[in-house]
Amino acid sequence: MKVDGRKIRVALLMGNAVMTKALMIAAAWYVGSQLDKKYKTEPYIMFGMVVLSMILGVWYILRVAKKLHLTD
Repeated sequence: MKVDGRKIRVALLMGNAVMTKALMIAAAWYVGSQLDKKYKTEPYIMFGMVVLSMILGVWYILRVAKKLHLTD
């Protein structure tokens, strides 16, 4: 069975990008929750940070995909 090195590389890099997005969302939720408690603005800061991290996460995944020539 022949292993295609490019496919493995793409899978690893895209998996890394997805995990980075998940960690960004989790960090945004945690930091946003702490800031909301501090400033008594629940849930507005947390919500804004999670939405921003989702947008940045999608941007990062698309950037990695473009770097790997997976998109036009």
